[in-house]
Amino acid sequence: MRKWWLNLVLLAAVVGLGFYAYKKPTQDEDTPTHAISALSPAQVTRLVIERGEARLELEKKGEAWSLTKPFAARADSGQVARMLDVLSVKSKEKLAAADLGRFDLDKPALVLRAGDQAIAFGTMNSLTQEQYVLSGSSVYLIPGFYGMQIPDKADRLLTHSLFAEGEKPVGFDLGTLSAEQKDGKWTVTRAEGHSVPADKVLSQDDLNRWADDWRLSSSLITQPYDLRPGIAQVRLKLANGKTLTLEVLQREPDLILARTDELLQFQYSTEAGKRLMDPQPEPLPETAKSAVTPRTP
Repeated sequence: MRKWWLNLVLLAAVVGLGFYAYKKPTQDEDTPTHAISALSPAQVTRLVIERGEARLELEKKGEAWSLTKPFAARADSGQVARMLDVLSVKSKEKLAAADLGRFDLDKPALVLRAGDQAIAFGTMNSLTQEQYVLSGSSVYLIPGFYGMQIPDKADRLLTHSLFAEGEKPVGFDLGTLSAEQKDGKWTVTRAEGHSVPADKVLSQDDLNRWADDWRLSSSLITQPYDLRPGIAQVRLKLANGKTLTLEVLQREPDLILARTDELLQFQYSTEAGKRLMDPQPEPLPETAKSAVTPRTP
C-alpha cells in the first residue's frame, strides 16, 4: 500500500512539473528582441552630444578618438566605447513615435548622434527604472544607465593617458637623474651630490618598470591646461625622436603635469606621483628628494 501511494505522489509531481514547463515563458519570450539601431559601434567615426544649446563633438581617426568641440583634445577611447554601447541595446518594448510629449521626447534634454543615427533620451519609467528613447520612428524602453554613460561636460571625455598613440618614452631628464635607453639597455647618469650606495643602484628591470609606469600612467583627472607657470620641468625623449617638456604644476598632495603642446594637464595620486618622479626602489634621503629640473626663467 505504501509503495502504491509513493508512486502516485511521484506521478503527480511529474505531471505538475510538466504543466509548469508548458506554461512558463520561454527564454526567447523574455529576451529583448527589438534592436534600437542597425548601426554597430565599429561603424561610427563621428559623435555629437546635444544638451539643449550645449554641444560636444568627437571624431575618430584610425583607432583614436578626439574631441573637436568645444575644443580640440585627445579623448578617452574607453569613455567613447561606453557611450557607443547604446547602439547594441535591444528592448522588450517598441512603441510608435506618437504623442512624444508623454515621454519627454518632444523636446528631449539629451540627444546622441552617431553618424546619421540619432537617439533621443526621454523620461524614466518609475516602475522599471528604464528610460524611454526615440530612435528612428519608434520609442523604446532601455536600462537607464545607458543615458548616464553620456558625459555632460567636455572634461569627462578627455584622455587619461599622458602619451598619445605611438608615443613611447625612451629618455628622462629629472634633474637629479637622467636615464636613456639605447639598444634596449638603460644608461643612468646622476647629478653631482646625488649618488647612491651600490646596493641601491637601479637595475635594468627597475628602470624598465619605471618607464612602463610612465608609459601606462593613467591620470585621476584630466583638464584643459590652465596656463599657470610650472614650478619645474621634466624633459622626455620619445622613441619617434620627438622631445617633450612637461610643466610640473604641483608636486603635493597630488602630482599635476601639463603638456603645453596639447594644452592638457594630468593629475595623479600621491602614490602614483612619487612613483613617476622617483625611480628609486627605496626612499631617497631628504637631500635628494628634488626629482625635477628647476625651471629656468
